[in-house]
Amino acid sequence: MPRQSKLLLVDDEPLILQSLSVLFDDYTVFLAESGAEGLELLKHHAIDVIVSDQRMPQMTGVDFLRVAKEISPNSIRILMTGYADLQAVVDSVNVGEIFRYVSKPWNAEKLKETVRFACRVAEQRRAMTTAKPTVSAIPSLQTPKQEEVSEYELLFVDSNPKHLEQFKDFFKPKYKTHITTSVAEAFELIPKYNIAVVVADSSLPEIDGADFLIAVKDKYPNIVTVLMTGSQDAKQAIRMINEGSVYRYLVKPFPRESLRLTIESAIIHFKVAQENPSANIKAMEKSFFRNGNASSRNVEELLKALRSGVDTKITY
Repeated sequence: MPRQSKLLLVDDEPLILQSLSVLFDDYTVFLAESGAEGLELLKHHAIDVIVSDQRMPQMTGVDFLRVAKEISPNSIRILMTGYADLQAVVDSVNVGEIFRYVSKPWNAEKLKETVRFACRVAEQRRAMTTAKPTVSAIPSLQTPKQEEVSEYELLFVDSNPKHLEQFKDFFKPKYKTHITTSVAEAFELIPKYNIAVVVADSSLPEIDGADFLIAVKDKYPNIVTVLMTGSQDAKQAIRMINEGSVYRYLVKPFPRESLRLTIESAIIHFKVAQENPSANIKAMEKSFFRNGNASSRNVEELLKALRSGVDTKITY
């Protein structure tokens, strides 16, 4: 018989835990009423998917999932909350690398499909870990030596030419950095060069920066995306997590060093994805639900196709 997936459900409200356990009665379910209790369970059980509430006493969901990632890095992490808490949403992607963000009250069928897909991702990770040695240790994120030049290239998209020149100067000579104020030009540059990371500002002249990065990720699943924004918009952040699989969500102003570390980490993430293409979550999602839109010829058509699919999407 196939192995039954193991879920860890964490919430300080017993009634919510009870309702979730009923919803997932076809899984092996572990329940925890606190982050501390959940961490203890993670130490003793091979959990496939973790579903945690955000608002809990002593330890928030983001804090719990950050530690959970260290204990069980292959477990897929889902955050639930009834509050549009921007900082929690941003931290969930930047600190806990959350798979999905689910707002309460949840849609039962969408939640079930989301967990089903998360289990498939966990299964793929487990198979990949068993089949091949662990990816080489992540190098130290120290300032690179002057003579080192990366084979990977960056693309910055921003409406402010002065900012773009600053980004280009900051990352040379380590990275070949492409800059543009045009979304259309960005889509022309990506297939021409070895672009590993696309960084976009949320305020672009043609379309919303979040829409642009969602389109990039749909058409080029391996590319790592980073959104820079000055707006305190929780809904935008949730979209970037659930629809765009964004790697980092940087709220301005942020230190230049934070951007450098983000790029260094994103490059590593890109290299891992290249070495393990079958583990690419965005590509898996398009195959799993047969909802790919990459055949769209230009950004306008791609965005139209993506938007038309949001309402019918069966997962979060």
